[in-house]
Amino acid sequence: MTFEILSTPVNSPASLIFQQCLAEVDPENRSLTSAMNEVGGYFLDKSDTLPLSNELWDKVLDQTKNETSSPQIDEEHDPLLSQLPITLRSHLKNKNIKWKSFKDVKVASILPKDNNEKLELIHVMPGAKIPQHTHEGNESFLVLHGSYSDEYGNYKQGSVQVRSDDHNHTPVGDAKTGCIGLAYTHGKIKFSGKFGKLLNLIAN
Repeated sequence: MTFEILSTPVNSPASLIFQQCLAEVDPENRSLTSAMNEVGGYFLDKSDTLPLSNELWDKVLDQTKNETSSPQIDEEHDPLLSQLPITLRSHLKNKNIKWKSFKDVKVASILPKDNNEKLELIHVMPGAKIPQHTHEGNESFLVLHGSYSDEYGNYKQGSVQVRSDDHNHTPVGDAKTGCIGLAYTHGKIKFSGKFGKLLNLIAN
């Protein structure tokens, strides 16, 4: 599943950030990304070259220098930032994360919703439960910190799961660490358990 996600063409800012985080948080994912880059480099070497202006090359170098510096993080303002991948830290630099609290679960949008596509941080407190639900479209969920479990298994840091309307599940945060994850979704969440109708009005 990781290979399928990393090899999926990037066609939006949300998919780009999600793939970058996926490659960053787990050594196996980094190795896979490195191998894919080598394959891409091989075919790039075989392609015909085109001349570039010195001005364009200088701009690329300047941009690279700017991106190599580590982002400054206001950990006192929001300690969760220190547990995020560098990709997310860079994106959230100088931005305030606006959390929506649903009892023991907090949700924050990383990017504005675009064509039913959302990228969100999900923070599940230790032992907390997300009510039973499915998804109108696919949800790719990357565990950034801690772990969680549902009807299909247990998931630790660096793992990624893809859920659709075929998966009716109830995620539960680890009793000690809870779980922080990055959710890349297409379509609305559909709560199906008790108080499902009310929760759907609040969440969507």
